[in-house]
Amino acid sequence: MLKNSLQQRLSQRLSPAQIQLMNILALPVLAFEQYVSSEIEANPALEADYEGNIPTDQDTYTQDSDDAQREDSDDYSNDITIHSDDDISKYMYDDDPQDDYPSSGTTEGRSAFLAAQSEGNTFVEHLLEQLSLEHITEKQKTIGRYIIGNIDPDGYLRRDIMSISDDIAFSTGEDMSESDIKDVLKIIQTFDPSGVGATSLKECLLIQLRALPSSYTTELCIKVVDEDFEHLSKKNFDKIIQHLGCSKEALVAAVEEISRLNPRPGGAFSSSAALVEQTQITPDFTISIDGDNISISLNNAHVPTLKVSKEYTRMLTESTVENPSRAQKDTATFVKSKVDAARWFIDAVRQRQNTLMSIMRSIVRHQRSYIISADVADMRPLGLKDIAEDVKMDISTVSRVVSQKYADTPYGVMSLKEFFSEGSTTTQGEDISTREVKMALQQLVEDEDKTSPFTDDELTAKMKEKGYKLARRTVAKYREALGIATARMRRKV
Repeated sequence: MLKNSLQQRLSQRLSPAQIQLMNILALPVLAFEQYVSSEIEANPALEADYEGNIPTDQDTYTQDSDDAQREDSDDYSNDITIHSDDDISKYMYDDDPQDDYPSSGTTEGRSAFLAAQSEGNTFVEHLLEQLSLEHITEKQKTIGRYIIGNIDPDGYLRRDIMSISDDIAFSTGEDMSESDIKDVLKIIQTFDPSGVGATSLKECLLIQLRALPSSYTTELCIKVVDEDFEHLSKKNFDKIIQHLGCSKEALVAAVEEISRLNPRPGGAFSSSAALVEQTQITPDFTISIDGDNISISLNNAHVPTLKVSKEYTRMLTESTVENPSRAQKDTATFVKSKVDAARWFIDAVRQRQNTLMSIMRSIVRHQRSYIISADVADMRPLGLKDIAEDVKMDISTVSRVVSQKYADTPYGVMSLKEFFSEGSTTTQGEDISTREVKMALQQLVEDEDKTSPFTDDELTAKMKEKGYKLARRTVAKYREALGIATARMRRKV
């Protein structure tokens, strides 16, 4: 039987303003500058002065040698005040000049997103252009266009010939034989970049090798890939020598030649790869070191000073009349909403700057020795939770600030994530950063004899000799995190 009942319960929900503030915190500097510009365009009550910046409570922070211990921090709050009071005076903009706050302020070296290769040919266009220059029939060009359309960004033809034949028959009504398609595919496989149109890695390497000038090494490379590709992929060099009857020196030259081939011929034209290569990082912070002094500046040179429009505050003041008409009420409501939004946005931008500086100051306090020396051995184990407890903020807020943010240091541009590291313990019981452990592991691998590389068990023993107490599975995990292959795959002739 259904019953109606009353229940009382507490629940926490984020307001739209809080959600927007969290999104603003996560934006890197370039995206934030674009976001501010779009907000200025969208809200006529929000004005910008590009000769100044939104001041924070402290745009520049300096930590000297006497400040190694944590200072008493202010209480930081994520509450945003939305001015919704009916008192018109609260919407009036204060004409008093703002205090001058030091900031990085320099436009030199500021980087921006470079234009992608939109003006240049895409990978497909590059292939179609070469197809149009071939002296072939219209039927073959039709087949060629369908083949090119099925080539993936890496340059491989992943679909089988019969599926392409079915596509052509369905779209054009023409029946193309398997041999016709293969003939056109062979033509496309001669296109630039070399190796395009291959159906497998083995075929891709063979296409590139057969395009090279003929020599003993090239012919040996073709035999190795064609006849012993499985042994090559597993680096069973002894079996290759035994099967082909070549010398060790000749095989070394052949393997070096094969290693110079491009396994992803279409990679250079990949839009995502091109964008990543052409995207330059703009640091959100600048860290300067003078002896034992560390200075932090927030890079907000391109963020304008924001203020509420005087015209809108005047309109809002004039809208307070007795017995207003319906049109006057609507106008007052519109103006008030825009002024409220403008004031909220100014508060949100200022709070974003303050939050960024607060978290960056905490990171510098924890990693002071590492920042001054740039020696990984001086890095302290540090997690997001440690910073969250230090600045009295939620860990999710710290995570948003750290994500996609960079700092310009005397040693280069570093991601804020690089200042964080899990902890480990030495054989003497000392706490150390896992980054130090990984660097020691990487150095061991770099110094090993490549003809007989260390196994994970041997690496574990070597690390123990260096004072790092690690289990074998931990060594394997760190090795994989560093992108280091297994001993068999690291082996050279």
